[in-house]
Amino acid sequence: MSREAGALQLQAHESKYWTRTDANAYEADGDLAIAVEKLLENDRPHAAINCLVSMRYAKQPIDSNQCVRALLAALSSSEPSYAMDGYHIVELIKFLQAEPSVNQDDLFKVEWAYVPLLDRHSGATPQLLESRLANDPEFFCEVIRLVCRSEKEEQPSREPIEESKAIATNAWRLLHEWKTPPGTQIDGTFSEERFTEWLQRVKEVCSESGHLEVALINIGEVLIHTPPDPDGLWIRRTVAAALNDREADDMRAGFRTGTYNSRGVHWIDPTGKPEGELAEQFRSKAEEIENAGFQRFAVTLRGLADSYDREAERIIGDLKDRDN
Repeated sequence: MSREAGALQLQAHESKYWTRTDANAYEADGDLAIAVEKLLENDRPHAAINCLVSMRYAKQPIDSNQCVRALLAALSSSEPSYAMDGYHIVELIKFLQAEPSVNQDDLFKVEWAYVPLLDRHSGATPQLLESRLANDPEFFCEVIRLVCRSEKEEQPSREPIEESKAIATNAWRLLHEWKTPPGTQIDGTFSEERFTEWLQRVKEVCSESGHLEVALINIGEVLIHTPPDPDGLWIRRTVAAALNDREADDMRAGFRTGTYNSRGVHWIDPTGKPEGELAEQFRSKAEEIENAGFQRFAVTLRGLADSYDREAERIIGDLKDRDN
């Protein structure tokens, strides 16, 4: 047998091994990076992901490029569905987010692909995507267009293809989980100037495309996460002014909805005490905002207080009805 033929035969045997091996990283000795590479070469990205996570637990150095390749390859893997471990995928994404050397375009692709896994329940968020939403008005407008039809367009004549539906679903999830208000810089500080510029550009682009209403509603929802003003007001004055604008009805509606939905699933106290406390909290905020000169925004906050009062009354009434 020639040397070339022998090499090909050896390569075939090696490929068969990496295709079939259980790849139990926890029982392996030596450099797992080699195993990861072999698994990727033989279309085993999920097995490679498991090895990479094992390396992370063992505090072994991980090649971020190899990690990105594994995560992206897993999207089209022919491995059985049980091979996918969502927890492991999230762990690797968190590693990439904390790794300064990671190519930001690669991280963008990874976060976008795995948006459904990156929610508060998993302990992870699409940090780069959220930051991009908060800093790049063009990107925010693009995401809005992916989710909603323009008011200037007629009803589409046919159903969107599955790929378009998947993209729209990812965009919706991203907006739904978005907690980084515009104006938030990469280092976490808040720039009122950047917020104002961002909002103005969004209004221009979305007015032209026919998406202004839905854009402002989504902006209002994320503005509930705005940090306090340095002078002590519970929300940045520039943001309060934007929410107080005569033309900001949709944004105020979004703020109201975002606030109400932010409680999430919660235990119902039959005394209605939590709702009463929230009512008092928002009455206090409304008074503070009104004293700062933002009357329209104050009306929205008082409306929230009233809604919590009504909810408390309903809860107490339900308890009395059950007792009777």
